[in-house]
Amino acid sequence: MKSNRSLLGAALFGAAITAAALVSPCTPVALADPAADRCAEPTGADAFGRSTPEATGVDSTALSDAIDFGSRTGGFSIQVYRHGCLIGDRTGTGNIPYPLASASKGVASVAIGRAISMGYFGLDDPLGKFFPQADPAHAALTVRQVLTQTTGLRFTWAGDGAAIATDEVLQSLESPVAFAPGTTFQYAQAALVLLPKIVEITTGLDFQDFVQRELMSPLGIDRDHWVWLRDRSGNTAINGGLAMRADDVARLGQLMLDNGRWGDRQLVDADYIQQAQQGTPGNPGYGFLFWLNSGDSYKTATVPVAKVFDHAMFPGAPRDLYSFVGALGQFIAVVPSRDMVIVRLGVPSHIDPANLQTSLAAETNPDNKEFLRRVTAAVADVPAEPADNPYNYDNSLGPVIGSLDDLAFWLDPVNVTEILLGVGPYAAGDCNLVWCHGKLVPQDIFGALLDSGGQIGAALAALNSGQR
Repeated sequence: MKSNRSLLGAALFGAAITAAALVSPCTPVALADPAADRCAEPTGADAFGRSTPEATGVDSTALSDAIDFGSRTGGFSIQVYRHGCLIGDRTGTGNIPYPLASASKGVASVAIGRAISMGYFGLDDPLGKFFPQADPAHAALTVRQVLTQTTGLRFTWAGDGAAIATDEVLQSLESPVAFAPGTTFQYAQAALVLLPKIVEITTGLDFQDFVQRELMSPLGIDRDHWVWLRDRSGNTAINGGLAMRADDVARLGQLMLDNGRWGDRQLVDADYIQQAQQGTPGNPGYGFLFWLNSGDSYKTATVPVAKVFDHAMFPGAPRDLYSFVGALGQFIAVVPSRDMVIVRLGVPSHIDPANLQTSLAAETNPDNKEFLRRVTAAVADVPAEPADNPYNYDNSLGPVIGSLDDLAFWLDPVNVTEILLGVGPYAAGDCNLVWCHGKLVPQDIFGALLDSGGQIGAALAALNSGQR
């Protein structure tokens, strides 16, 4: 369930990028010196340097086969970088900002890392430091627990959707604690909005203004290159509302690969990036809003409840691989042991009606796992990983609703009604579906149209500028 604000913004954005796809051609980029060992980070809005696979220690035939496989399985923007050089490129989206879905969370994590590196707050700061209105249980939760999705707050998908229609910050501070904090992973959405709100409280800037000034601009990414939607109450939708150009998300991946350094600037402390790659007891396959291949097991993001698989997330790929991941197959994968960044934006090439969730959930779809395995296996100057076929694992997630208990958890009508009407134990006192923060729903919808429309209009006007 999405709010009117999210639906209107998403619909407007979808229509705009569809039209733009018909009129925005891609222009070729000149090759860098193939003899260079490494390409420097781009200066300003310049493009990444290019090289050949062989010049960077990659088998060109194997890489081409991997990219062909990625295209056949639904990827329409595929980029492979090694040693800072673009060595494989099949970017059908050109300069169109493409919706990242939940890979937006990874971008938000990088922005949080920037704010922490600047000293605005710390990973283990309690929420009570920023939200003095929080009760003792909520005040004791930490920034780290929000980043790792281990707050233990009561979570249902329907309740999270209802919170988007009111105020996710207030709703998160009202949701009861269902598990001991730090012990249980739940792939929540609404609670994550506490993170950009903390940035706003500590910096005095709107979160998106902070992101542009402190992260995007140093990376050479102009403000009209990305669109980030907001929820009903104006909070940035870090759970899945960001759209970016493929060339630009690669810069974020390269920043992570280089331990937070870009050119001569340390934008994000290396310690934050190292901690971001560590799993938790609640989910060894999840770090600071990134999915990890280092865990011997991982817990999924499926509905109505998550499932645990007792194997690494990406069989046959390097165990240090971690990724920003979004629904339908959005990946910005970082592989430190291969000095590699892999971008894959797209959709599934086929959907199995009997196993719908596996097809749609990017981190469980075996085609995505096999794509990453093939790309990393093309590296010829590093010992290969032990052979492991992703298709040999049972990644079946079962039906979205398989029992009456599933239905009750998914719908949770009492919870949703209380949130939307603003009455009851799960409700934020001064906010409901009709009236929130002194404004009626039509005012919020109009504000959403202005905000989303302005961002989308700027992005469309900038289609012919930038790296492509």
